[in-house]
Amino acid sequence: MTKTMWSAAGLALAMAFGPVATHAATKPGALKIAIVTFFSSSGAVVGGPTADAAKLTIDDINHAGGIDGVPIEAQYIDESGGPTKNIAELRSVAGNVAAVIGYASSADCLAVAPVAEQMSLLTIMSDCDTNALFEGHSYQWIFRTIPPASSNAVAMALYISKMYPAIKDIAGINPDYAFGRDEWKYFTQAMQRLNPQVKIGTALFPALFSGDYTSELSRLSGERPALIYSSLWGGDVVALIQQGAAQGVFGQGLVALAAGTQGGVEGMKALPAGVVVGAEHGYLMHPGRIDEPNVAKFVNAYHQRFNEYPVSPYPFTIQRALLALRDGYQTALKSGGGSWPTSEAVAHALVGLTVPTMLGAMTIQTDHQASYGEQVGVSVHTKAYPFAVCDKIITFPADMIMPPVGQSAEDWISKLTPDVLAKLPAPREYNP
Repeated sequence: MTKTMWSAAGLALAMAFGPVATHAATKPGALKIAIVTFFSSSGAVVGGPTADAAKLTIDDINHAGGIDGVPIEAQYIDESGGPTKNIAELRSVAGNVAAVIGYASSADCLAVAPVAEQMSLLTIMSDCDTNALFEGHSYQWIFRTIPPASSNAVAMALYISKMYPAIKDIAGINPDYAFGRDEWKYFTQAMQRLNPQVKIGTALFPALFSGDYTSELSRLSGERPALIYSSLWGGDVVALIQQGAAQGVFGQGLVALAAGTQGGVEGMKALPAGVVVGAEHGYLMHPGRIDEPNVAKFVNAYHQRFNEYPVSPYPFTIQRALLALRDGYQTALKSGGGSWPTSEAVAHALVGLTVPTMLGAMTIQTDHQASYGEQVGVSVHTKAYPFAVCDKIITFPADMIMPPVGQSAEDWISKLTPDVLAKLPAPREYNP
């Protein structure tokens, strides 16, 4: 076993014989971390909600005593600029922080992961969800607190196959990089397993953050497929919604947006009714009262502090990552008899850790991938909010949308059958 990579045998031995042998670290005056997300370019709609929720969550943790009396201090880094720039930023911050949390772009997380591993820098990917992050890799220092892209794509396929069984032909517009191509691959594979009669049509892959989709939308509008599927995110999904509405695309057939809430309030204001929307690891706002107490508390606190609703997934995903970091430290503290843990001890404590979150328990599996559920619904307009929310929401448990540890998403999806549709949770309809 090398310093930075755990083999399968080494991981098994470590789990069998308990915590790794590490010396206690010096207790710091503050636990310094870096949070990396987009604050400029078309991804900027990601950064605001991420930073706001991070501040809210960190304040809550610190007001409750921090981690064994140690407060968390965060610095924020703009992810814009591409993989080379993000690797340089990672190297520059590595000696000054105990952990790095964030990364929305799959291209960025795939680039920084091996570098962080080489530097033994604890890194929690809170938003990058390409399956390629862990498939074929065995990391010691890299963790992810959202499900992989395949889970979102499978949830969308299950929802559409259940709620819209008459769909027979599909076209797509997805960003041209790992995440977009993964989403399309897994979604179409799952649709063909669940509905063998479905035909896969035109697949368009515009450049990430291109912002102008009028030509692609015109082409798809002319072809009139029964379903247009898109995983565009951030400012791109806002542009798609606004341009699609202007071109009348939403009235021609069903549109499904796997990352539909990622445009935040701006995107949801422009979203017509009747669009299938994926929460992409967040929470779907809906008509009527929020009856999950922890969610209601968070939504109210966020709205009161920032005068905005946490519509996008990012407030929820960053909170989960921060809670995982907190609980990882607390578990390592307990295992070490109260001595301040090393980063290696914290990384070891994260493996197998179950973290209570406001949307249910999250378990970090032995492959460092979090196991978590997903929500999908259909957009509606209500007087309660000045933007579209979702109704007929199905909440999919993790084991219904994620492959087991050690099995690739493609192999797992290849074994799906239409029989699974009868086992889906019932859609929840809310009263305004």
